[in-house]
Amino acid sequence: MANPTRPTETEMRPRTQQKGNPRRYWPAWAKQLPYFRLPPPDPNFSLVPKQEALELLRPDPSKVTDSTTSTAYPPFRATDSTLRALENDLDLLEREVLRLFRERDLEAKTQQNRYRLYQISFIVLAATATVIGSLLALALNQNPPTLVPILGFAETVVALLATFLAQISGRESPFNLWLENRRAAEGLRREYFRYLMRLAPYDNQMMQPYERRLMLAERAALINRGTSPDDRAATTLSGSLTGEGMPHRTEGIPSNG
Repeated sequence: MANPTRPTETEMRPRTQQKGNPRRYWPAWAKQLPYFRLPPPDPNFSLVPKQEALELLRPDPSKVTDSTTSTAYPPFRATDSTLRALENDLDLLEREVLRLFRERDLEAKTQQNRYRLYQISFIVLAATATVIGSLLALALNQNPPTLVPILGFAETVVALLATFLAQISGRESPFNLWLENRRAAEGLRREYFRYLMRLAPYDNQMMQPYERRLMLAERAALINRGTSPDDRAATTLSGSLTGEGMPHRTEGIPSNG
């Protein structure tokens, strides 16, 4: 049997919007430092790339390298109707969910980077003020104390910078914006896979396809606005399409037609 190939660095990386990996050679602790300018996002980013998904469900037997399993390959092969349904679902999710997820995910990353940049700036300013204060104390012993005015001016500049930074960071907290956008992005990610795997509330067998698509669009819009779609008061627009509005199929109980 052929030895399994070691996954490449690209295959082992988590799927993110960031193009490339400019810090791949940096130590682990330095990779978490904020950027002065974020790398550009990948405009073709997808949670489930369509081509990869179709290739996974419709594999090419010619790529098999193990002769002992080639006769039984592939172990699972999706039908054409399943592949068409999957392709339609991915196209729908691209329009209704993924575009919103990209925006929220990128904004969350921007606010996270901004928050970390502010914190690092406060640390640097505090350390600078400490050093200048120490030098100022030593300069007072000089005769004449020629460096005292210069160091005093530098201390004033550092204090003004710290005040300015505190004002702009407190006016619109990047920490709160980071959490809000991250919560919305992860909610949209969850909804993406819920729909793709037909989990609740999309598992209702009595739904028509257009009703399921309408529910997805509304729930994605609610999540993007920061509202929980599972809140009954938030789903008044399509209450008849929710799990409470349509009975779910009961396992083990035959239908009466």
